[in-house]
Amino acid sequence: MKTAENIKKVALVFFILLGIMHIVSGLMFSNGFMMPVSLIVNRVLDIPFAMSALIYGLSTIYTGLGDKKHRLLNIVFIGFSVLVFLALVYINFLIPDKQ
Repeated sequence: MKTAENIKKVALVFFILLGIMHIVSGLMFSNGFMMPVSLIVNRVLDIPFAMSALIYGLSTIYTGLGDKKHRLLNIVFIGFSVLVFLALVYINFLIPDKQ
């Protein structure tokens, strides 16, 4: 359980940092500041931000369950995380932009 708590703490730090950077780059892009840099940062940070949010959320659920061994729950969480990651990669790379 100590490992899950440490993962939760690290994921929270990444969630906060990536979230702030993603929101600021989106605001910069929409207002026309530093267009090439803000566009690149905004497009690159969506997958890491979503994955850190998912890992933080799932680790919060996992640590709230108690000290029992949850082998099936671990498999479900890992499978769900992999599916979300693959869906995000599919959306970002294989679906063309309408611009």
